[in-house]
Amino acid sequence: MSKKEFLPILAYSIPTYVLVYPSFFVNTLAREFPYWEAFLLLSLPFLGRIIGSLIYQFFKSYIIPLLTLSILTLLQIDLNIIFPVRFLIGIIFGLMTSYAVDNAVKTNNLVLGLTTAGWSIGWILSYIAYTTIHNWNQICIISSIIIVSIALLDRRVSLDKIKINISLPKTSSIIVYFSALTPAFTLQIIPSIFEKAHTTWLILPSYLLSIAVYAILPIIASKIGLKRCIIITTLGILISGITTFLITPYTLLPYTSLGLGILSLIPKYLTTKNEKANTLGIALNIGSIGGLIIPTLYTIIPTSPESILIITSIILLTI
Repeated sequence: MSKKEFLPILAYSIPTYVLVYPSFFVNTLAREFPYWEAFLLLSLPFLGRIIGSLIYQFFKSYIIPLLTLSILTLLQIDLNIIFPVRFLIGIIFGLMTSYAVDNAVKTNNLVLGLTTAGWSIGWILSYIAYTTIHNWNQICIISSIIIVSIALLDRRVSLDKIKINISLPKTSSIIVYFSALTPAFTLQIIPSIFEKAHTTWLILPSYLLSIAVYAILPIIASKIGLKRCIIITTLGILISGITTFLITPYTLLPYTSLGLGILSLIPKYLTTKNEKANTLGIALNIGSIGGLIIPTLYTIIPTSPESILIITSIILLTI
């Protein structure tokens, strides 16, 4: 894999890590904030990422977004300013993931699958950081140092020049992404639920498996047809998701792997519906508003993740 092909994977994985590792600290953060505000900290970046998806075309440097992300990661130590900091992290996330999707969709199925697998890679890194460090301040400091090191590792690596073309995606594309992203956003509340049941160990193998599924699903789709693959995957998500939340945590493995893996199919599907490559990232990030809604709504209505999952699955089955 060339450096140019690896760059979108990196551009998706690193911001995801910063975005999601607070999910493992909800109970810790709830000592400083009301429980719903602790979940709001997880969700707030999903507003910022919409802005990032709109401005990414103006950035040509690979180093600047990562250096900014490093600074913001460190600033999370100060809980007095953590809410605006999390919003700004969302902007950087939207900027970098939009770039990643824009470039990956122009390559091959393997790179596209591994780029969208950046969400899983970020979760795996978060799990490893949480289990090895288990301290909020230390994780913020060490993560900041690592990110700035990555940014300066090779100064010759930069974002490909992208023709500036501010256009919005179709409404249908946003709806499709919102639906396909629902499993990913319900997974944000899993660490806090599983921590109480002492089953957080299930998270790591679930995300490891999802990386393989990210890469495999586009290949399967090329054999049996994209639409058929989406339908089968959606049914698997629905069954395993309801089972995970209501019956047993051990179906988290298929729920996570299929729920995240379906995202490797959506860019190609939307391009067949005449969505432009340079608006896919925007559709992805606007559709990510569910990342704000689902965790926050969960603190008010505990059964809301299952209800939203059923609705969005029906949408995916009928697109």
